[in-house]
Amino acid sequence: ELAYTPAWQERWTGIDRKTVVEFAREWAKTAEITGGRCSIIIGAGINHWYHNNLMYRAGIVALVLTGCVGKNGGGLNHYVGQEKLAPMAPWSMLAFARDWVEPPRLQNSPSWHYVNSGQWRYEREFTDYHPVPDDASLAQGHTIDLQVKAVRNGWLPFFPQFNESSLDVVTEAREAGAESDDEIRAHVVERLKCGDLQFAVQDPDAPENWPRTWYIWRGNALMSSAKGHEYFLKHYLGTHNNLIAKERAEDCVKEVKWREAPEGKFDLIVDLNFRMDTSALYSDIVLPAATWYEKDDLNSTDMHTFIHPLSAATPPAWESRSDWDLFKAVAVKTSELATRHFPQPVEDLVMTPLLHDTPAEISQSEIKDWALGECEPIPGKTMPNLTIVKRDMRRIGQRFKAVGPGMRGNIGAHGVSFDVADQYDELVAHSPVTEVEGKLLPSIAEARDAANVILALAPETNGEIAYRGYQDLEKKTGMPLTDLAEKSRSVRATFADLQAQPRRLLNSPCWSGLITDGRSYSAFTTQVERLVPWRTLTGRQHLYLDHQGYIDFGENLPTYKPMPLPADYGDLRESPEDGLMLNYLTPHGKWHIHSTYSDNHRMLTLSRGCEPIWLNDADADEIGIVDNDHVEVHNDHGVVCTRAVVSARIPRGICIIYHSPERTIAVPKSPLRGRRRAGGHNSLTRVRLKPNLMVGGYGQFTYHFNYWGPTGVNRDTAVRVRKLEKVEY
Repeated sequence: ELAYTPAWQERWTGIDRKTVVEFAREWAKTAEITGGRCSIIIGAGINHWYHNNLMYRAGIVALVLTGCVGKNGGGLNHYVGQEKLAPMAPWSMLAFARDWVEPPRLQNSPSWHYVNSGQWRYEREFTDYHPVPDDASLAQGHTIDLQVKAVRNGWLPFFPQFNESSLDVVTEAREAGAESDDEIRAHVVERLKCGDLQFAVQDPDAPENWPRTWYIWRGNALMSSAKGHEYFLKHYLGTHNNLIAKERAEDCVKEVKWREAPEGKFDLIVDLNFRMDTSALYSDIVLPAATWYEKDDLNSTDMHTFIHPLSAATPPAWESRSDWDLFKAVAVKTSELATRHFPQPVEDLVMTPLLHDTPAEISQSEIKDWALGECEPIPGKTMPNLTIVKRDMRRIGQRFKAVGPGMRGNIGAHGVSFDVADQYDELVAHSPVTEVEGKLLPSIAEARDAANVILALAPETNGEIAYRGYQDLEKKTGMPLTDLAEKSRSVRATFADLQAQPRRLLNSPCWSGLITDGRSYSAFTTQVERLVPWRTLTGRQHLYLDHQGYIDFGENLPTYKPMPLPADYGDLRESPEDGLMLNYLTPHGKWHIHSTYSDNHRMLTLSRGCEPIWLNDADADEIGIVDNDHVEVHNDHGVVCTRAVVSARIPRGICIIYHSPERTIAVPKSPLRGRRRAGGHNSLTRVRLKPNLMVGGYGQFTYHFNYWGPTGVNRDTAVRVRKLEKVEY
């Protein structure tokens, strides 16, 4: 009965100890015989449990100990839809306007929505449901207090940045006598230190810190993606909702100012969409967007090693336009309005966290908080970077349609850089151009031109640039690597080439997998076969994490922590004890892709005309539910009324509603909520953040957009299911 033995785990997993031992031996033997071809294929679902990092690390331990990482046929293969963007280096320059202004303003969305949608207000200390060592100094308090610390120490970004406009912050520093950028930074640091200026995250419900405008693009944010949908409705939109949870944080938050909860923060919501989905229903303006078959675009994925074109088979219908053309029109109109509102260039202050692939990776070997007097506030070391940038709002439209001079030089990704100046000049000489501010620049007025720029400057599609990237990596690592691109130096790809035939990506110094001569991509083969250091503090694979944040949380070694108990997690505090309590999951779509393609006769026929809830047959029998009955699923966060699919394939104690229903299809009224219209799958969720995933400024725990930060977890949610006797629409 000792902890962490095959016998001990039986009580938690229900798997016989003999099965565990047998599986472990077969795994190890297979790895030995095949040379590391044991693979874990895993989806996004693990990422949505509270202890997701420990689940991942558990699998990684088995892979590392048996030599299965960096091997074709092995490794941890994490598939999250079709989301691997291969030509990262030039794409990120265009996507974030870095060819004109650096640095970009980038945000990890789980933190942003957790704070701004007020979901933090409905829980107390995270230690209510997260076991940590008794002597922990960091692992205590409310999650939002750790979020404030993460922003203040430079671990994570947050917008809005301050309780004043960042334009006004620079203006005030100038008026106080600051002349150089260093003097402005010093003035701002002093104001933050004395409390005259505050981070917006410290007072997120003050009107000056509310987000006011929301553009929804390439996603169905409300209901489909919004974990805590009813909280979005209440605090973002100020509209009808089915939330009955009580606020609980007032007497336990220390870093955040408590105010009466605002209802309706946003002034304007703009949705780019080609259908009237849930987000469009709640938006102020819907810009009619083209579908995938009415525009030019690029597509790449982690499922294979090809880059594909999306080509306009037919022009956009009626008033609709491609998303590229819609944003171009917005940019042009913004420039027109700027002649009145911003007639002159302005200076802005951009706060960025300590970044991966920079010296900031070794800036905080121990956690010290300047706000507590434990160290001095030093931008880029003990606090965020502070950069003064100049913006000319009158030229946004022009600049949107051209590749700026910032692209003519070194670009890169993932710690690798390469000079593309000559390739940029080739674009000026042989591709469409436009004149901006007296200079001839490559034109990206059309989406196809933007695609060609990306293809021309990406190491994945331009062999010469790949070669230069490997030269840079050789200098950094001391290992011979340019041979990986030698044979393909002359390879180029254009959008027209892709239309004729999708092209295979080239070996790229920006990625860790080798794909020479038809080989499939497998992460870290470059590290294993070419001895390129792993991108960790020591350059090796890590099982033990010696960071104070992980030690304090008791996760310095991969360990097991139980799923939070429903009573501690608090999803059912205010709900009537009516119905069977179950763990609630929201997997990816069964009869659709996310929320798209479901609202047609064929798919609705397969799904019984709604998005049903799946129940175990024994669980359903316990509460008198038979297949196709209508049921009411409820907790403190919201309610769903739908049909039941009763199946022995669902484990006992679990229920499933697939992602994602729409507000427009088969949403009955809820008796438990006074006959108000019920909600969808995310009406039953409230996002939590795991605090140790906020820690940064140390080795691999350093911020990179879309790579580091807490995930929005929702799979530990508890609901009650009861039979719906009367269905009302």
